[in-house]
Amino acid sequence: MSHNPVFNRSMQTGLSASREIPQDLVDAEFNKITSKSEPMTVEGTAGKVTAIFFVLLVAAAATWFFAPLRELWFPAMFVGLGFALWITFSKKVMPAVIVAYAAVEGVFLGGISALFEAMYPGIVQSAVLGTLTTAGAMFAAYRFGWIKVDARFTRIMTFAIIGYMIFAVVNLGFVLISGEAGVYGSAFGWLAGLVGAGLAAFTLNLDFETIMVGSRDKWPVEMEWRAAFGLTVTLIWLYVEILRLLSIFNRD
Repeated sequence: MSHNPVFNRSMQTGLSASREIPQDLVDAEFNKITSKSEPMTVEGTAGKVTAIFFVLLVAAAATWFFAPLRELWFPAMFVGLGFALWITFSKKVMPAVIVAYAAVEGVFLGGISALFEAMYPGIVQSAVLGTLTTAGAMFAAYRFGWIKVDARFTRIMTFAIIGYMIFAVVNLGFVLISGEAGVYGSAFGWLAGLVGAGLAAFTLNLDFETIMVGSRDKWPVEMEWRAAFGLTVTLIWLYVEILRLLSIFNRD
């Protein structure tokens, strides 16, 4: 039998002609034989997450210990945002760009962590512990079904994230133009910080669901990079929000 339907029919003579094999079955078998793509797995995605965080932590540690690199945290924030938008809206999965994003974000996180640590000693350790604890709690809630990631949950979270991102951009613009602290410097700063940390925490459930669905439905193996990137972005967001929230409480 051949993948070519014309050749397939021409070879069906005598006994084989009486047992004609549907062309769609032949095509399916041909695709199985010739396909070299492996399916996405949870283990493979976990490996990608580990690799991304290794690069991020090395860059963050280098920035923490070398003062000249700390000055780059602000431009690194915008470069990282550019990489994130490129990766998100690109139809092609780009592992090299994802690794570059991790390195740039490491510079950003190392710089702002050193800055906050200088103002509030011990705050970085608390922020890291809070991030890990929150992520673990969200994974347990997802794993045991306490949080159902259905269409309604996804829709609510999508609108909430979009609304918060618009607020964050407007607030950042106000800070850059006016030179003031914005909403986070007001009496309601802790409330804005709490909302941001909560949204980041619940967004982790969307990332867990993406990984599980991709593994269950046998998405292409390159999607492991995209899923790992999404989880990394959310964890970075969660850490920044917790760091900012702790700084507000320490300031008051």
